[in-house]
Amino acid sequence: MTAAGSLESCLAPSFLPTTAVLEMTYRCNHTCLFCSCPWENPDGRFARGTEMSTAEWKETIAQLCTMGVTNLAFTGGEPLLRDDLLDIMAFAAGCETEHIETQDEKLVHRRTPPQLFLLSNGRLLDDAVLDFCHRYSIQLSLSLPGLEKFPRLTGGFDPDHVLEQFARAQRKQVKTVVGITVTKWNLPELYETISAAFLAGADQLLLNRFLPGGRGLAHAAELALTMDETRQMATVAEEALTDAGRYGSIGTELPKCLLQPAQFQRLTIGTRCAAAQSFFAISPAGFVRVCNHSPVQLNHVRDIAAVKTHPYWKKFALKDYLPAPCAGCRECGDCDAGCREVAHITAGAPDALEPGLMVQPFAG
Repeated sequence: MTAAGSLESCLAPSFLPTTAVLEMTYRCNHTCLFCSCPWENPDGRFARGTEMSTAEWKETIAQLCTMGVTNLAFTGGEPLLRDDLLDIMAFAAGCETEHIETQDEKLVHRRTPPQLFLLSNGRLLDDAVLDFCHRYSIQLSLSLPGLEKFPRLTGGFDPDHVLEQFARAQRKQVKTVVGITVTKWNLPELYETISAAFLAGADQLLLNRFLPGGRGLAHAAELALTMDETRQMATVAEEALTDAGRYGSIGTELPKCLLQPAQFQRLTIGTRCAAAQSFFAISPAGFVRVCNHSPVQLNHVRDIAAVKTHPYWKKFALKDYLPAPCAGCRECGDCDAGCREVAHITAGAPDALEPGLMVQPFAG
């Protein structure tokens, strides 16, 4: 086989997106009102199941790496509540996966360990974890949902502890992201929250507008942003990023009729649903989902190959969910009209309109 032929055979190791969100545990030491973890839905319909063991998680990670997954994000719940987390992550750091990149207009194939990410609320973070993150070049994301509103939103905890972790991480040369879920309550202090995180040592910003789901379903009326508040969120973030000389992104897609991404220089705004396209999730019990927001559990990882033909996976993988009112919009080729899982959760179907979000489709 020629070198070119060998490379071509590696272009599609599997159907899976390159990023897997690994939900290590259902447990959490916060009780955030905005939490969208589907197992926290007050209706109790999400079947939790038994959390996978250390060996099962290692087997899963090894399999994902053979299938071309190049990014592993460890989250929960609160992942640091698992005593074996660092053992599992060290195993992941010792795996290899296929990376295919374009360099100088040529495809370059290399085998290296996956990039690792740790998403935490920071309460159990200590020097041992930070040293571990530095050793394996793990990017650390810490949640900071406000300053004055932090205790009310998280169940009585202190934002100063999170800010201290950003400073400690910076001293240990660990790259950090401040994750801010924006709600009606903390929007008025968004500029101050972003600024405080950067002053403490955070490197990047990831905004997530409040998405109804999980425990948050019971608080949607008091926490959900209006369209004007969503625009305000983006404008304030752009201002804070500009003043700090930093960059950030909104992690949950928005329709172009609400916000035009080109108007923002520091803040990246996605308009396409990334579920089953750029990433997917695996629940603590080992069930594949199109994204971490989705309450729909597909096949278990033991039968992950069958996910490819699952009707719900295919709906997202093939983007078969454009809302009917958007069909004539000139932007529909580059816009999915908001979060398709929120549409499913709140309006009953992935191809429904996300309530209170879309303004008016652009004429074709």
